[in-house]
Amino acid sequence: MFIEKLGLSKNMLINKVAIITGAGRGIGKELARALAWLGANVVIAEINDYGKQVEELIYSEGGTALFMKTDVSKEEDIKKLENIVIERFGKVDILINNAYATSAGTINEISLEDWDRIYNVNIRGAIHTIKTFLPYMIKQNDGVINTVTSAEGWPYMAPYFATKTALTSIGISLAAELDNTNISVFVFGPGMIDTPGLQEYSRILAPKYGMTEDEFKNQGVNPGYDGLMPADHCAAGWAYTIVYAKEYHGQIAEPFSPLLKLGFISTKKNHSSVKEKKIQNETDLKVFISETIENSQNVQKLTEKLNQEINDLGLLAKKWMNRTFAKRCGMKIEKFVEIITELDNEIQKIPNNMLNQKEDISLTIIEKLPWYNQVLGNLADHFHKCIDDAKGWIKDPDELEIALKALNNREKTVLTLISNLNQLENITIPTSGCDTSAKRSR
Repeated sequence: MFIEKLGLSKNMLINKVAIITGAGRGIGKELARALAWLGANVVIAEINDYGKQVEELIYSEGGTALFMKTDVSKEEDIKKLENIVIERFGKVDILINNAYATSAGTINEISLEDWDRIYNVNIRGAIHTIKTFLPYMIKQNDGVINTVTSAEGWPYMAPYFATKTALTSIGISLAAELDNTNISVFVFGPGMIDTPGLQEYSRILAPKYGMTEDEFKNQGVNPGYDGLMPADHCAAGWAYTIVYAKEYHGQIAEPFSPLLKLGFISTKKNHSSVKEKKIQNETDLKVFISETIENSQNVQKLTEKLNQEINDLGLLAKKWMNRTFAKRCGMKIEKFVEIITELDNEIQKIPNNMLNQKEDISLTIIEKLPWYNQVLGNLADHFHKCIDDAKGWIKDPDELEIALKALNNREKTVLTLISNLNQLENITIPTSGCDTSAKRSR
């Protein structure tokens, strides 16, 4: 299983009880396997009988699982699920609202009965399971709850995407209500994953979009993948976010960042508009490294200042800014400061590595460059979007001019460091007569 490659311990979720709705196939099935591999007792709450096969598969892999035939739109099924899970395990630690219903067609074509059916499964079902199992988590002051989101506003599947957008809001609202507890709530957005459901609906949707099935499935929307992301890769990334749920509380998580951080996938470089430095000799290299260190320190100070600015806001403004930052940058500002500080510490080591003539300027920073570049790219994009925000909010021309200048400077500061990191990957430590622009051997 792909989860075995992530460096997570098999006992990280030992004795935890995880309920996954819609775990009979696709991502839900693979997540059930991944959590079981991590030691959790997994409850497969699935409307279809093939959930039993997932239970048997998990047992064959050395895990513990329980299949419960469950229609999440029916109150009696949720009550039966509660009774049996609590009787057998005595608690619930993880609740994954993965079950969904959908229908394809125009808004005019999809019947009100289908709208009701999709609402009852996707929204009412999720709310009912949350209201059923959250009290157990509150009592033990510990737990993880996920809702699952998707794209917004795509044509020909309006009920599905509307309910997924609602589940985003529900998840973020619940997280805010549980801020002062030890219960972590976040929304998970899988991306386009190779599942039976997607394969089925691609045949219906592709012609409506004027595409072939292959074109529809290979749109390149998944970072690090040319086409669809394998379901077990997605589940491994999802399991990682569940293990480290406290870091994702109140956010929209996805499977790509953990895999990028761990070096399993890579993305296209964030190309900066800042012109790269020409490095032709050792003196040029030393100047470049010195400038990189200075630029890193500037970004580190900038993120600390931004964190302080947000903390100084009033309650509602602070919540809005924290939520906006987390949505755009993929993590809370506090975690962001921690990562930028880690990056700065790695950059500070470069001169010592040069002095010692190490083969790589800094092995750790080189290996994690794709991850750092994505983090910085998100920050630069955040500042760019803040420029548009400021134009809508600030009416006084003088105040707007000051705000735009500050935001432009912040974006440029981050883009400059991105340019440095892009160039850093192709530099080797020069010896006499060596070309400093040569790529290091991998």
